[in-house]
Amino acid sequence: MGLGVKMLPLLFFHLPVLQLLSVSIVESKDCVYQTLIGDDANLCSKDLQIIYPDVGDVSCMYIPDCSEYPERLSKVWGPPVIRYSNAYVELEYILLMVDPDVPSRSDPKNKYWRHWAVTHIPGRELLNGLPMTGNILSAYRRPTPPPFTEYHRYQFLLYLQPIGLSPSLYSAEESPGSWNIDDFVSRFHLGFPVVTTQYMAKNIKQ
Repeated sequence: MGLGVKMLPLLFFHLPVLQLLSVSIVESKDCVYQTLIGDDANLCSKDLQIIYPDVGDVSCMYIPDCSEYPERLSKVWGPPVIRYSNAYVELEYILLMVDPDVPSRSDPKNKYWRHWAVTHIPGRELLNGLPMTGNILSAYRRPTPPPFTEYHRYQFLLYLQPIGLSPSLYSAEESPGSWNIDDFVSRFHLGFPVVTTQYMAKNIKQ
């Protein structure tokens, strides 16, 4: 593979382990919404929305510790609605959702945890925020950050679907933990994501 693919982890995943997180804070009647800035915001794009019921678009923000949002995220809500405002209706896409902070951001020895992998997503569905009808390689797994591990990043990477290729997982990749996402990207010549974003959540019972 070319240099661009090999540099993917450096550009999108290998953020500093220890850093001060700066946030922009917006208060409402019931919640405090914190948006990511600095290094953590570099992965974010306003063109990609991650929409859960009740809370709405969580792209580039912390899941608010109010209205039982963290509990609903981990125990109730199903897959979010994905909307990409620059999607081409005639093309197909691949969506990957991973957690690089397993078991924790300071000790990510089991990264990446695969939370979702869908191929052959019609661009029309992404453009309009419709339920995705693509091929599910890995069913959606709710974010369940362990206690005492602080915030985890939940990263979404959207790739163009290569024409004539049908990406799949090896049998050795059935377990979602310690997934070699770089190998998957290289194996199917995905190159750089067309767009990325992330949100952050933690186990509040700690």
